[in-house]
Amino acid sequence: MANGSDLRDISKARLKSVKILMDSKDWHGAAYMLAYALECALKAVTCKTLDLLAYPVNTKYKNIDSYFMTHRFEQLLIVSGLESTFSSRGPSQAWKNWSDFTIEYPGDWPSMRYDAKTIWDATKVKRLYNNLTEPQYGIITIIKRRRKW
Repeated sequence: MANGSDLRDISKARLKSVKILMDSKDWHGAAYMLAYALECALKAVTCKTLDLLAYPVNTKYKNIDSYFMTHRFEQLLIVSGLESTFSSRGPSQAWKNWSDFTIEYPGDWPSMRYDAKTIWDATKVKRLYNNLTEPQYGIITIIKRRRKW
């Protein structure tokens, strides 16, 4: 699996992909890439927080795998050590950005690839992009500013 630096770079690259997809008005693709960018960012933070050489996958310990091999944002938030930052204990706008973003991606979010019924429009995708990148309290902005990855 990728190391923390790789995951950070993937997250940044996916945010660039989001801009291209938004310019092309591919709202579903952009929404998917936004979630992927956040997942990679949280996994990069986990590597740094836990001083891991690489993000753990398919270890010989099923109980370890159950914590790390997930797409669920709430679980990744806990493993990353950022729960206090993006909860009611952190800055209210950071918590709002987290809540507003993750409510759109319940559970195992990659399954959205197969969901043709959910409508992703310009307004929603731009709001989600802002939840991640807003200059002061965007989720990924805070991760960068606090040097968590």
